[in-house]
Order: sequence, then structure tokens, then C-alpha cells
Amino acid sequence: MTKMSRNARAEEDLKYATGFLKPILGSIGAWPAPPDSSSFVRFLRRAEHVCTYFLFFLTIVPGLSYTFLKERDGKVRLKFMLPIFNTCVQFCKYSILVYRAKNIQNGLNMIRNDWIEASEENRLIFRSKAKLGRRVVLIAGATIYGGGLCYRTILPYLTGTVVTANNVTIRPLPCSVYFVFFNEQQTPNYEILFILQAITGFIAYSVICGTCGICALFVFHACSMLKILVNKINALTDKTDMTEALVHRKIADIVEYQTKIKGYLKNIETITEYVCLADVIGGTVLVCLLYYCLLLELENNNTTGVVVYITLQISYSFCIFILCYIGQLLIDENYVVGLSSCTVNWYRLPMRHARSLILIIAMSNYPIKITAGKMCEMSLATFTDVMKVAVGYFNILRKVI
Repeated sequence: MTKMSRNARAEEDLKYATGFLKPILGSIGAWPAPPDSSSFVRFLRRAEHVCTYFLFFLTIVPGLSYTFLKERDGKVRLKFMLPIFNTCVQFCKYSILVYRAKNIQNGLNMIRNDWIEASEENRLIFRSKAKLGRRVVLIAGATIYGGGLCYRTILPYLTGTVVTANNVTIRPLPCSVYFVFFNEQQTPNYEILFILQAITGFIAYSVICGTCGICALFVFHACSMLKILVNKINALTDKTDMTEALVHRKIADIVEYQTKIKGYLKNIETITEYVCLADVIGGTVLVCLLYYCLLLELENNNTTGVVVYITLQISYSFCIFILCYIGQLLIDENYVVGLSSCTVNWYRLPMRHARSLILIIAMSNYPIKITAGKMCEMSLATFTDVMKVAVGYFNILRKVI
């Protein structure tokens, strides 16, 4: 196959792998711009970042003002803190994506080069994992957009207007806000704020879905590379009549590929560690607050609110589960590599080449894992810990407030 056809096929495969992810992150300016982008494109990207941060602050600052300056009921305060805290978490994750754009671009370039150099067998391995990554983005997007946009649009509409004791009509917003300089209930202020808060919600849910997708894309590709490494190790002793030069070339290829995987994982770790940290800490608080809001809606017999909060609970729990699940997959693949390097039929190799397996075994015993800020590794055990802590905090809130 010619180099041109390999490049074209690699571009097609990369387009397939990022088919759902690129439009989501591109719509909020978080997809890295190509290095050869024009100045006008870079200006538009910066303007998009400014608009996104403005919308984040338009929810956070006035929302905190209303919660702590106007609202006196502790239960209602906690309910209002849910969209504010979620926006803060997504603000942090969005900043990470923007700040680490160069690392994301490097990771995409590494994936593209792997697709170009891959044999037909390895290409099928890469494509199967890419298909799994597409499913993750699709499921995460369907759940988070479905529940989130219902929370931002349908739930305020069904709540209806509230008339205070002073005969003042209050129209609900997705996130209650307080402005010192103008009245948010007057027309057209109310309509403009409602639309802007709905757009902010779309941005926040795009960040949630996009971070899950980008982590899944990179980690699933790493799992594919580890699977290929296992095949290389097993192929080292599959024949007994190999020449010494062929054995030497195979061992060198394994060591080089193992080093390549380490460098790739080191690059994606700079992206995933703080995203996972924000999801572990923020997800614990959000799941706790969602349980509390669900309890309030049950007490008020609000069926629509119950359905919306259950959908959001499933969505946020699923996103945390995805990050922990892909971390567990990486741990399992590293374990398979270590097991394969230790159980390879080394006695079929010449003695001086068999000693070279010591380096392969040593490198396999120190795998790189996805961590949350280097404080805890992302695994299924971490997911259960997050859920247990969230339920524990929920029980405390229920008894105290």
C-alpha cells in the first residue's frame, strides 16, 4: 500500500474515531485548532473562549448572589447550589481542555501516526476500540443532554409563575439569579437570561460529554497499543527456527514499542489527571446534591422534577463510571502485558537473548495508570468509593438541614 493511500485511510479512520467528539468540543471552542490555522481562525477561537467564560460567570456570580443574599431557606439554597456548582466544575474542566490543547493535538497526532503505520490486523484492533469510544460518547451525550436540557428548559416552564405576598410575580429561571443594577423579571431581561442560561447549560453538558469522550478516545487507543504489544510478545517465541538476527530485531521492536506506549501514556496523563480529579471531587458533590434535590421533589410530589433529577443522577453517575471503567480497562491491559512477559516461552530463545526479556518484564511491572491528580487511581473500586461517599454526605445533609 502506498504512503498516500495509508495517509488517506488514517485520516478516514481518525475522522471515524472522532466523529461524535469533534462536533461536541468544536461547538464550544475546546477542540484544538490545526497548527496551520489562519490568524482569523485563531481570533474566532479566542472570541469563542471569551464568550464561553462570560456565560459561565453569568450563571455563577449572580447565582451565588441570589443564593446567599436573597434566599433564606437552607433546603432551597442547596437546591439552587446544584446548577451553580455544576457550572463551576465544568468551568474548571473547560479551562483544562483549553490549557492542554497542545497536548490534545499531540495525542491526536500520535493516534494518526499509529493508524498510518498499522498493519491490517492492528488496524482492526484500533478500529474496534474506536468503535467502543464512539458508543461511549453517544450514550453519554444522549443521557446528559436529555436530562440536562430538560432541567434547563422544561422544568422551569412546568414550575409556573409564583406570586409573592407583596403581589409580585416571579417567573422561574433555570438558575435563580440576582442582579443589583437591573430587574431580571422584566421583559425582555427575563427572556434574554432564560436563553443565555439554556446556552450555558448546553456548554456545560458539552464539556461533560466532551471530557468523557476525549479520555475514552485516548485510553481506548492505549488499550489497543497494549493489546498489540501482547501480540508482539507472544509472537517472539511462536517459531523455533528463527535466526539470531530475527530474534534480535523482534526484541528491539518490543522494547521500542513499549517505550512508545510509555511516552503516549505520559502525554495523555497531563490531560486526564486533572479532568478526573475534577470529576471525582465534583461528581461526589453533584451526586450528593442530586440525591437531596430528588428527595425534595418527592416530598413536594413533583413527578416531572423526580423524572428529571433521576435522569440527571443516571447521567452524572454514568460519566463518573465511564472514567473509572476506562481506567480499569487500562489496569487490566497492563496486567495482561505483565503476565504475557512473565509467561513467554523464554527457553526457546538463545540464552543471551533470553536475558533481554528482563528489561521487558521490568518495564511491564511499572505500568502508568490514570489517576485523579495523582491522589487515587481511576478504577471500579474508586467508582464505588465515590458513590459511597456521596450517599454518606447525603445522609448528613438530610439530618442536618
